[in-house]
Amino acid sequence: MPRFAYSAYATDGSIETGEVSAASDVAALDQLAARGLTPVSLKQGGSAVPWYRRDISLTGRPPAAKPQVLAEAFRALSSLLLVNFPLPRALDFAAHSTPDPAMRRALERVGQSVADGQKLADAMAEEGTTFPARLVTMVGIGEAANTLPQVTGRIAETLTAEVTQRRELRAALVYPAILIVMSALVLGVLVFFLAPTLVPVFASSGTPPPAVLRAMIGLRDVLSDDWPVILAAVAGGGLLLRWLWPRLRHRAAPVLLRLPVIGPYQRQVNTLEAAQTMALMLGSGATLVQALRTAHDTATHPAYRALLEQAETTITGGGTLSSVLSASPLIDPMAAALIEAGEETDRLAPVLDQLSDELRDRTRRTLAQAIRLVTPVLTLAIGLIVGAVILSTVSAIMTLNDVAL
Repeated sequence: MPRFAYSAYATDGSIETGEVSAASDVAALDQLAARGLTPVSLKQGGSAVPWYRRDISLTGRPPAAKPQVLAEAFRALSSLLLVNFPLPRALDFAAHSTPDPAMRRALERVGQSVADGQKLADAMAEEGTTFPARLVTMVGIGEAANTLPQVTGRIAETLTAEVTQRRELRAALVYPAILIVMSALVLGVLVFFLAPTLVPVFASSGTPPPAVLRAMIGLRDVLSDDWPVILAAVAGGGLLLRWLWPRLRHRAAPVLLRLPVIGPYQRQVNTLEAAQTMALMLGSGATLVQALRTAHDTATHPAYRALLEQAETTITGGGTLSSVLSASPLIDPMAAALIEAGEETDRLAPVLDQLSDELRDRTRRTLAQAIRLVTPVLTLAIGLIVGAVILSTVSAIMTLNDVAL
């Protein structure tokens, strides 16, 4: 539905600006008149937000909201709806309670559209990528089933769990990142400060410097003289990698599943994503086919997208979900057994909730074990590299002593 930016006089004589969604300019004027506003200007497709307050996006679309911001917004919305707040007022309160400016403006526009008679899911869909498609679908199902407070609460819980998982991953990678940065600093000191002070001594004595010292000097000369070319190459490589990343990721996905440590972790993560989405959809009142379709649309791994599409086709033809999942090596046998039990007892949604919790714990433990393994290995590798460079430098210094004698 088209949006119209307006400027109008309120009943107290003040100027009010904003946007409305309407089928035509006449319908937009009718909406303003119903609010007691006297229109001054009305422009289709324009934005009433000043240019310095508009969201910046290189793609021309609204930027996607952060999961933490989305979780807080849906949590506030659910809390207000549970105490029977009217939906427009709940959206207005959620907009003013969020610290994120982009989310605040998006919720204000959504609230205004809802006040004008539009459905919440349709208003959220008009915000583009601000609200993920799977969440918009769930909101629409919650509206149709009159369970919007419960659905928004489940969305907030799921988003919070995803945020916690990502936060734990970042926290686990802090120490390895510090090791890499400190090692780079040590090597930088050796290359840019220590090596240049040793080369003249070797030159004055007529003795060729060691190979490691020559390599450090060569690296220093390249970085010092050709840094614009290197910077341009890195930037170009980054852009090329970003352009090729979807194809590279698609080709690398089957290979990663066969690796010893990465493969099981990939299976747990992708199964967890599918189980979370399906549990949330079924808990919102969706059918199993709708839940599978949404899980397929939000899946990031091509193999799991194909598996979910196959499951949807099987169920549409009268088959069962467990028959597809149990035959696939992508699904853990325990997960397939739980889903089969949920289908047989007609308790698939609670079983998927339980499965999501168990997979989340297993993923957390797998990640912790991998980090505990990676940290000493990385420490040993970096120590060997830095130690070899330092020993070579010390050997060069000892050679200088021999030359002096």
